[in-house]
Amino acid sequence: MHIFVAKTKRMDINDDVFLEKINSQSPTAYHELYNEYYKALVIYAANFLATTDTAEDIVQEIFATIWEKKISFISLQSLKTYLYNSTRNAALNYLKHQNVETGYIQYMLDTYKEITEEDTNEEEVYRILFKSIDQLPPRCHEIFVLHMEGKKNEEIAQALGLSIETVKTQKKRALQSLKRQMGSLFFLTSLINMMNY
Repeated sequence: MHIFVAKTKRMDINDDVFLEKINSQSPTAYHELYNEYYKALVIYAANFLATTDTAEDIVQEIFATIWEKKISFISLQSLKTYLYNSTRNAALNYLKHQNVETGYIQYMLDTYKEITEEDTNEEEVYRILFKSIDQLPPRCHEIFVLHMEGKKNEEIAQALGLSIETVKTQKKRALQSLKRQMGSLFFLTSLINMMNY
């Protein structure tokens, strides 16, 4: 069994119980971990790679490795650090094997340094954002996801058979809800520039 050790941070009781379940290989806890981190890790891997498919493959492999090698963690923060750093390293290794220009790989190494437990990293903010988006009401969620995919109001309205005003209203409701749920973290998300309605 491998143990990933990093500095401990104070955990609440739920974190402690969840970590214990991960370390004892509870399928339910692994499923929960996967659901919680999969999207954010794919986005993180996609920063390095040309295709989302490859990013998805890399992230799935990381979860499989944790299970197969029975890796244990001493804190929830060390688990998060492991997930992001493993994703980064796997993406960079993939690029090396694809004979990608070394200048680009060096740029990625400089841009995406290894994450420490103390880092409040952008990727973790995105994970919280995606979790908040998943909690939006169905129509609001549908419109907001299409907006994040780069669709214009007119395209969303046409695709869903709605008026442009309905699309704008639902986007505003989504934003208000996300700001309420995420608080100050919402303003750290450079992912969305929502002021152009």
